[in-house]
Amino acid sequence: MTVWRTASPSARLTNPDNLTPPHDTTFAEAQEAVNIVVFEPTWLPDDCRITEITLRPEQPPGRPEEVTAETLGQTPWSEGNPCSVRTIVTGEDRRLRLKQFLYDWAPPAASIAPLWGTPEPTPFDCGGAVGWLGTDYKEHRGACVQRDRTQIELSVVKGEFDDAELKTLLSELSPIAVDRTRSVQGIPFHRLNYWVRYQYRGPSVPHGLWAYTPVRPYDTCQPLSSIALCDNPPVPPLVPSEDSFVLDSAVAFPDDDAIECVFRHRENTSDHLWLTAVDEESRLAPSMPPEPADQPAETRRAITLRGTTVHYAALTEKRGAWEVMWAENGVHYVVWAGASRFLDGDGFKTLVDTLNTP
Repeated sequence: MTVWRTASPSARLTNPDNLTPPHDTTFAEAQEAVNIVVFEPTWLPDDCRITEITLRPEQPPGRPEEVTAETLGQTPWSEGNPCSVRTIVTGEDRRLRLKQFLYDWAPPAASIAPLWGTPEPTPFDCGGAVGWLGTDYKEHRGACVQRDRTQIELSVVKGEFDDAELKTLLSELSPIAVDRTRSVQGIPFHRLNYWVRYQYRGPSVPHGLWAYTPVRPYDTCQPLSSIALCDNPPVPPLVPSEDSFVLDSAVAFPDDDAIECVFRHRENTSDHLWLTAVDEESRLAPSMPPEPADQPAETRRAITLRGTTVHYAALTEKRGAWEVMWAENGVHYVVWAGASRFLDGDGFKTLVDTLNTP
């Protein structure tokens, strides 16, 4: 059942009789229920097999009083109930977990959100995108990649898998049903977004390499069409001047004089730009100059772009992720670019330097 297509902004999970706990599924069944492209492994180490596939079904935000967070599979940081698909791969005295979901409460932090804090995460080519190896928040060896807007996170929970095995497993993932995924791929990001659809605030999480972690007020946001983005936005947006990145979707935060735009690369929907434009007096405006986030990075410095001082950071100059913050005409702008095969640090800076009003 595609609950996400019929979500009501006012719906809340308060009745225990209405909840559905996480349950066993198949990849094909999961694809029918979730707002992501579901991937399945097409390669496993010789001693390994898939021993569990679990669907955490989408449900409205909330939790009945007599129900524990564990029953719903909720995180400690929110009472939201977005969907996810979890796969357990088991071998001889070793096991790993693969999780798939839509990363939709903020920009995916420097493309390495589950590996946050890893001193030198390792990039690798991964199914047409850029994957990463590092250490996750539970101190497990892990890896992650974003493909077709699906956030895919791998964690070794028992024993050892070498890096070559982790890279191959992630690189050889394949969409479960291409004909069924087209309907998800064609839907704008903010229509897939759980927090937008339920008008509910998510958790505060790192956005990137500068210390800027506001809770995005999706509970008061309004969709912005491409026409509205040009004609009457709360603050002036900026868009790429060349056509490699195209607008996916945008929302306005009218109570906070801010907008959010998401752009996708024409050749690869995994490669993205997030842009936030905020009135300098808004509570959502980042501080200038910004402080570094608690994630090591190859580059953090003030540079000159757009005829002003821009605060630039790169996890790695060659593969990303990259970001900038600056003030221009009474507006604070932030642009985050996910790790990419199509950009490098110089290309990102050129892209930022040539952003125009639509």
